[in-house]
Amino acid sequence: MRTRLCFVFLWLGFTSSAFGQICGTYPYTLTNGTTADASQVMGDFNHVRNCVNNMTTFMRGWLSGLTMANNVTTPNTVIDTSAGIANADDSSTLMSLAAFSKNANAAWAVGSGNGCLDSGSSLTANTWYHVFVIARADTGVIDQLCSTSATGPTLPTSYTKKRRIGSFRTNSSAQILGFIQDGDYFRWLTSVLDVDATDPGTAAVTRTLTVPSGVNVQALINAQAAYNAVGHGIGLYLSDLAANDETPSGSAAPLMQAMNADYIQAYTALQIRTNLSSQIRSRLNYSDSLTVLRIATLGWIDTRGRFQ
Repeated sequence: MRTRLCFVFLWLGFTSSAFGQICGTYPYTLTNGTTADASQVMGDFNHVRNCVNNMTTFMRGWLSGLTMANNVTTPNTVIDTSAGIANADDSSTLMSLAAFSKNANAAWAVGSGNGCLDSGSSLTANTWYHVFVIARADTGVIDQLCSTSATGPTLPTSYTKKRRIGSFRTNSSAQILGFIQDGDYFRWLTSVLDVDATDPGTAAVTRTLTVPSGVNVQALINAQAAYNAVGHGIGLYLSDLAANDETPSGSAAPLMQAMNADYIQAYTALQIRTNLSSQIRSRLNYSDSLTVLRIATLGWIDTRGRFQ
């Protein structure tokens, strides 16, 4: 209740008409110096109370704080999260969490410092995990959960509310890869060379990047197109698989993102939306045994349901 009231006052600070816009007018007009009927006072109070109780509807997608990081002491298995607040993904419950730590290499147990996994008791190699804030509607207890599912984690008994706040990946040794987060921005501590292809052809090719699966994100990549001889220019076009397959061109849409010729290696930094399988599309307008395409993944942008 206190949390919801805080947001009411915050909104009221933005504009004097905010309350009327969000909750409508009071049922009764009370005049200073005039005795008010108790039922009228109670009616106005109930109007405010109902507005506060329904505030989560107006705060659809709300997410503030809850920044994730590798734990300093145990970075390979423990995820730390800063204090913050998030609306549940059904827009029904504001979940406020103090600074928290979870052991991702252990089965879930309530409380900071305890296990995080919704299934199993240890991390799996080369796997994406998604971190959720979860809540019990009956007691108001807030906690965290880690799951390989981005949308349907197995919630502990009596927990009915959830919100995904980010994702992490393990390496071949089942250790959490190092990353940094700043809001929606996630950056690998060490960039990953995801594509290193010789003579990739001129047809569309689906490329899998090291970004979260199960959700659409904006992959942050560096791409290189190289032709190791004289006589040809290479045009590169990388795109969202949800868009039409288009051929790179120097004069017609969609144009191209990089072009090289005669031993010149072209580089470009791009942001491309991925599908639910962490994939994008690549196209070249020329290819032979001297053509090389490389794509390095630096990180990703993940809005984490803020615009649902």
